[in-house]
Amino acid sequence: MKSKKKQIPQERKLFSNRKLAILVIALVAVIVSGFLLFQFLLQTPGVEFSFKAAIIDQVGEAYPSSSSSAQEFNETVTNLLKKANFTVSYHKSQSITVDFYRCLAKGNYGLIILRAHSALREDETLVDFFTSEKFKEDNAYTDVTMGNYSWQPGNFYFAITPKFIENLEGYFPKSIIIAMGCSSLKVNYEEMAEAFIKKGAKAYIGWTDSVGLPHSDNSTIRFLQYFLVNNMTISQAINECNKIHDPEFFLGKLSYYPSEIRDYKLSDFTTKTISSSLLLATQTSLSWKKKKSYYFNIAA
Repeated sequence: MKSKKKQIPQERKLFSNRKLAILVIALVAVIVSGFLLFQFLLQTPGVEFSFKAAIIDQVGEAYPSSSSSAQEFNETVTNLLKKANFTVSYHKSQSITVDFYRCLAKGNYGLIILRAHSALREDETLVDFFTSEKFKEDNAYTDVTMGNYSWQPGNFYFAITPKFIENLEGYFPKSIIIAMGCSSLKVNYEEMAEAFIKKGAKAYIGWTDSVGLPHSDNSTIRFLQYFLVNNMTISQAINECNKIHDPEFFLGKLSYYPSEIRDYKLSDFTTKTISSSLLLATQTSLSWKKKKSYYFNIAA
């Protein structure tokens, strides 16, 4: 007796092949994601928040600062950071070059204080940070700008852009960035803040408008006292700082980014979970874009 071969309907064949293809794609996606995560963890040994702090004093002792005010600021901040168990490195003005910033994300800093001038880009919703390096037309730098101070007519300096930060090699391990310059966190000018967050930082603190240097110094010290020593949340500490207005009648107020970190205390940065922003950093291109130069000015 001949056995009859049972035929599988064509619809069922197609359905099975489709299911198999979906399973294969899903499996490949899981393997690739796992490999990328493994590579990320392998290449970034300090995924946890780091108790290393950097004071980047681009302003230094030069106008509108002075040797006494710079020394007082740096000594006071260093003492506050050490009380909170940070190790502190100080970077003087002359060392704040384009190449210095290029290595910043490799320093494994959990807290970075940028005592640096910043300025709004002309006709654009961008803010850039000054270096202390004189601008040269024949340079090989990328993602930099040029700018000058009104009290130094004819002198131009390199400044770094949000794209420069985005393209850095390395990452910021759930870091807190304190940008002390004018308009460093102006409303609708958050691209610099976003650049740091994309590179792994957890919080960015800056000024909504122009600010006098003495007021910025004092407010930064008070914020660190409230946040690190008094264990206030970020929003509580900033609200306390903003109760004192700039005596020089500048318009800036301290603010923070993103809004989700308003209730964070220092302990919330030290948890061992891997932040989504760190994982996002693995997808960031490290290629350097075509260089551009822009002109902007800081008024006295």
